[in-house]
Amino acid sequence: MKSDPAEYKDIIRKLLEKTRQRKVDWEKTFSSSFQCTLAAGDTGSFSFTVSANSETESLTLRMSDENRNTIFAATSNDLPTSPDEEEVSQMIEEIYDLARRQALKIEQKLVLASTLLDRV
Repeated sequence: MKSDPAEYKDIIRKLLEKTRQRKVDWEKTFSSSFQCTLAAGDTGSFSFTVSANSETESLTLRMSDENRNTIFAATSNDLPTSPDEEEVSQMIEEIYDLARRQALKIEQKLVLASTLLDRV
């Protein structure tokens, strides 16, 4: 599914900002995939999944509704063809990094490892 990056750039920007603020909870779903869900009460819910493709070395951000219908799928691109595509690629890369760090509790594990090394 290919879409115009400008069409969903604003929602990706908002997701990135809320991820930076730790207002969305990311969890690990598969080996290189992370997901967060936004519930809207009786009006449904949306989920975002960001995943790494080891074959193409790209990242994909997918938005789905409560019935798992894909609303959009955006893929990072090392060679963007437009400023919008470049911006979307950079945001997807940052979302992936932040989601991975949050879901895997990287900061807490680094602090714990440092504490254990201090004891050795």
